[in-house]
Amino acid sequence: MPIHQLFPEPVYFSKLERALTEKELKTVNEYKKKTYKNEGNITSNSITVENYVLENKTLKILKKDLNKKVLDYFDKVVCTNNPITPYITQSWINYTESDQFHHRHFHPNSYISGVFYISADKKVDSIIFYKSFPDDRIKLDITKYNIFNSTSWKFPVETGDIFLFRSSLEHGVPPNKGTDTRISLSFNVFFKGTLGDRNELTQLILK
Repeated sequence: MPIHQLFPEPVYFSKLERALTEKELKTVNEYKKKTYKNEGNITSNSITVENYVLENKTLKILKKDLNKKVLDYFDKVVCTNNPITPYITQSWINYTESDQFHHRHFHPNSYISGVFYISADKKVDSIIFYKSFPDDRIKLDITKYNIFNSTSWKFPVETGDIFLFRSSLEHGVPPNKGTDTRISLSFNVFFKGTLGDRNELTQLILK
């Protein structure tokens, strides 16, 4: 008998088809001078004080590259005919040193979120996504994990990787077991345009 996969959780994966330029990397390094500890814990990663980093003129091309991936996500996953235009709202850079981590969280006031890995090693670096509605009422010992019985899923990551996912999907980063700094650029996405129908009193115009 077939087993149907109902209502799967989309996690879009792609890669940046180029290396960052020297100017872009210099900007990333400059931003590291002004950061704060995430959650205020010394074992947590550091985040840039500036949270609109993609508005930096040096990162203008990178923003365009990432926006192309956002449009591809909407084309392949959302598949809407509503007259809307997705756009990147806030963006910030994460610096994760050896043994530091990024706590489990989600992104409010955003439709989809993304992570671009500026510097990462798939041998030691990863991102973890968590099931939105785990059934904790019954605890069974699992002998073989699959997409139906797992409450979390880990993806190895490397430089150039791009992930896009629903902003309500919880995710986190385990401790960095490497010796190099893991650097990632996170961003949120919303959209402008018109939703609903005026005659049905469901219209919403987002400018």
